[in-house]
Amino acid sequence: MEEILSAERVSVSYPDSSLGIFAKRKQKLVLHDVSLSIRRREFFGLVGESGCGKSTFGNAVLGLLPFTGSIHIDGHDRNTEARPVFTRLVQAVFQDPLGALNPKKTVGFTMEEPLLINGIGTAAEREQKVCQMLDTVGLDASYRKRYPSELSGGQRQRVCIGAALMLDPKLVIADEAVSALDVSVGSQILNLFREIHRDRELSLLFISHNLNIVYYMCDRIAVMYRGYIVEQGDADDVYQRPLHPYTKLLLSSVPDIGGQAERGRGDAPLETLRAPCSGACCFYHRCPLADERCLSEPQPLLCGNSHLVRCWKAPSSGILQS
Repeated sequence: MEEILSAERVSVSYPDSSLGIFAKRKQKLVLHDVSLSIRRREFFGLVGESGCGKSTFGNAVLGLLPFTGSIHIDGHDRNTEARPVFTRLVQAVFQDPLGALNPKKTVGFTMEEPLLINGIGTAAEREQKVCQMLDTVGLDASYRKRYPSELSGGQRQRVCIGAALMLDPKLVIADEAVSALDVSVGSQILNLFREIHRDRELSLLFISHNLNIVYYMCDRIAVMYRGYIVEQGDADDVYQRPLHPYTKLLLSSVPDIGGQAERGRGDAPLETLRAPCSGACCFYHRCPLADERCLSEPQPLLCGNSHLVRCWKAPSSGILQS
């Protein structure tokens, strides 16, 4: 199946502020040669704990951060082609809908603005498309005249989703799009994403720290830890038959979808959460299986049981990627 997103060896660095205001600023590597692809019409999940680099990767795809490596969206190269080319190809829905909306502009203006900027349609045609989009996201046409402060959190997020779809992008990045909403409203937004994905046949990169949600929503999953992809595969394989110790740890710390308590998978020592990465493996300090090889030899992505894993201890049949 043809790919809509292809990322190869993407790395991102931030200025390291931990050294103090008088120290010479150095760059801290946050993403480490991340490679993944998303197929057309695929619902792809990127999961990991806070601070692992999920949003950084999404922002690099959106062109909001400088990066090394290559990112291609629908065959267009982020490194060589002008930014406006990507406006119609990729859009985003962020975690905080109130922060994403201009408090002084009406819902109608916010949703029409992408069309205005790109010179699409007459005033009447733009108004008609705004009304159609409001209906798509579950709001009626009267919401055109409302301001963000007059909306609930779920309604604001629906407006953000509608605005992201106005240019008919081929890829939408949803970055923790339901984490700021209560459970009932969040479930409604998740169902809206599924309906949009089905009806509009677009690709979705769904970024979340919640493995249960990602499993429920996505076709394939990539698990990220400290800027590395440590496991990747079909949602069922990763969720039901995890290979990496970190994935097992994540799964052991969340309730089952059926409502049961912890699964009991994984017993990595949580007290080493903030221990610095040492040697070759980023998970060395938390892994109960670690040995000298993990500390001295770089772990490539390995093919095991039809999905990828970055671990010497996992069942594997060969190196696919360094």
